[in-house]
Amino acid sequence: MVVHNPNNWHWIDKNCLPWSKDYFNENIINTSFENEKYKFIVTAIDSITGDCDVTQRKGKVLCIYDLKVQLTVTGEVKQEQKDEEADEEADKEADDSKKVHATITIPEFVHDQDEDEYEFEINTAFYKDELKKFFIPVLTSKLVKFQPDLLEAHAKDVQHASG
Repeated sequence: MVVHNPNNWHWIDKNCLPWSKDYFNENIINTSFENEKYKFIVTAIDSITGDCDVTQRKGKVLCIYDLKVQLTVTGEVKQEQKDEEADEEADKEADDSKKVHATITIPEFVHDQDEDEYEFEINTAFYKDELKKFFIPVLTSKLVKFQPDLLEAHAKDVQHASG
């Protein structure tokens, strides 16, 4: 294929939304936090919608993305030492309240955000504050790697050797 784009001057775009879905499935699923009290883990990527492109203009490679990401997080509040004479029925009810099932939505995961600007909508019946305090920083540390990984994976696809 002959490309008439001297010095990579004109716009070249590559849709990377399919790649981003694979990326989240490979790098975000199984993201976890665990300490002596809590255990949280991403068990599913429910949806990723929006735009994700790597572009080149005037010889400069950029990425532009604006995604909405929804995740399922499960977990548990670890049991404390139990009194051996505890009522079994009370234990069963307590076990149900110690399970965590949450949906975390990132309504705008955007290329020009700093990590302290990420917004997380946490939908759960229990332990929202604990998820925010313990799990969100772990998830954020994974999300900040998305942009450099996106550029590394696709920059070569939008640049052509000068000829």
